Amino acid sequence: MNPAARKQEIMRILQRQETVQVVELARLLDVSKVTVRNDLDELENKGLLMRTYGGAVLPEKRGTERFISNTMKEFFEQKEQIARLACTLVSSGQNIIIDNGSTTIHVAKYIRDMAVTVTTSSLLVIEELMHAEKVDLIVSGGVLRRQSMGLMGNLSKDVYRQVHADWLFLGASGYSASQGVFCTNLIEAETKQAMIQGATNVCLLVDSSKMEHLSLARVCDWNSIDYLITDTISAEVEQNLTEAGVKVLAVDRQ
Repeated sequence: MNPAARKQEIMRILQRQETVQVVELARLLDVSKVTVRNDLDELENKGLLMRTYGGAVLPEKRGTERFISNTMKEFFEQKEQIARLACTLVSSGQNIIIDNGSTTIHVAKYIRDMAVTVTTSSLLVIEELMHAEKVDLIVSGGVLRRQSMGLMGNLSKDVYRQVHADWLFLGASGYSASQGVFCTNLIEAETKQAMIQGATNVCLLVDSSKMEHLSLARVCDWNSIDYLITDTISAEVEQNLTEAGVKVLAVDRQ
């Protein structure tokens, strides 16, 4: 079996089982464990799987994928208000990371006339800012995830490890007061973690539909988040987040 066919077979097995082990694949494919590990590493770099100790898993559960072209239409007015409020925190001359997401994309509209530096993985943010003459734009590399129209993976993480930002505007598919911040894809979660490490202030932008909603991939605990900006939030959740050191800003109180 040639290398391309072998990788296709690995993906077929993974799609069927949702998890694989190096030892099992070496036996099924009649190759060495070193060969299997190399194949898994290459497939991970393409964003097709997530390496685990001794094997690999699918980067996200099948059937949970939602495309940003659909999510951008949901809570549209609230997302615009959240982004507008977030941009009041930004000053001229600052460095900003804008994450992928249907809320964070709106940030680009409100800073396009500011003298700032923006680093992003989002093709939608790039499209919004590519002709904004006052904005210095840095684009991360990586594998394109079409669901979010964002770049992710090792190339993207390497860029964020070299960048310092005054502000990170972080997106998420859900959050829990007790369990932290979540997204739907394990590889994308790792890219978000690299963004967080390079930012002085991390600002989570989420509409109220994300409150107490869990997804597959855990991004971080609340000790990594400085601000949460949303349209509205329950008193109980806000109290828990405030006690965890997060400053909560809600559009309905402005």
